This record gives sequence, structure tokens and C-alpha cells, in this order.
Amino acid sequence: MPPDLKPLEALSQVVFVHDYIQLVFQDEVFNIYNIPELVHQGASVRQGQPGFCDALVGLIGQRVISVSRTEPEMLLLDFERGARFRLPSGDEGVRGPEAFQFRGQNNSLVIEQNV
Repeated sequence: MPPDLKPLEALSQVVFVHDYIQLVFQDEVFNIYNIPELVHQGASVRQGQPGFCDALVGLIGQRVISVSRTEPEMLLLDFERGARFRLPSGDEGVRGPEAFQFRGQNNSLVIEQNV
């Protein structure tokens, strides 16, 4: 059975590194390597567009209520106030061989490759 990708704690920190983003949920961390998109109340903004960073930081304090991994998204994180963090699959926003990495409870590690 694959490890659970749903963080137990609320989003506590967002780190913008040169070419990736870290979503920190206390002791659990998503490293996001592809270009993500935030969708909330019918509006969407992709990384690199004005407002993306502010919108992502605005999720601090919220819990993830569901996680899914289906086509055409490689990863969907639904937050408790309705925002959706979307990581597309395929050529849309791919930066390298890995799409994301998740270090969860008990040091479980999931690395998702781009196809």
C-alpha cells in the first residue's frame, strides 16, 4: 500500500527556493519541482504569475482535507477553505525528471517522476 500523502498538520511554512517550492506541514514536507497552479473561487494563478506567492502564503494555517493523484493532475491538494493546489502532469510545467517529493510521518518518502 502506498504511503498516505495527506499531511496531518496545517500548512506552517512556504519556502520559495530558486527552482522549487517547499510546502511545510510541521514535520511533513512537499518539495514541488514542476510549475503548480492555485485555484480558488473560480480564479487560477500559476507559479510565476502575479499574485501566486501571496496566494500560496495565504494558505498558511489551513489543513489539507484531501489529496488525489489522478490524470490530468499529478497531485491535487484541497485545502479546508476551498483552495486547490494543482500540480499538472505531462508537458505542462515540467522542469526536470521529478515532479514532487513528499517526506511524511516516520520518514516515509515518496518521489514522483515525470513521465
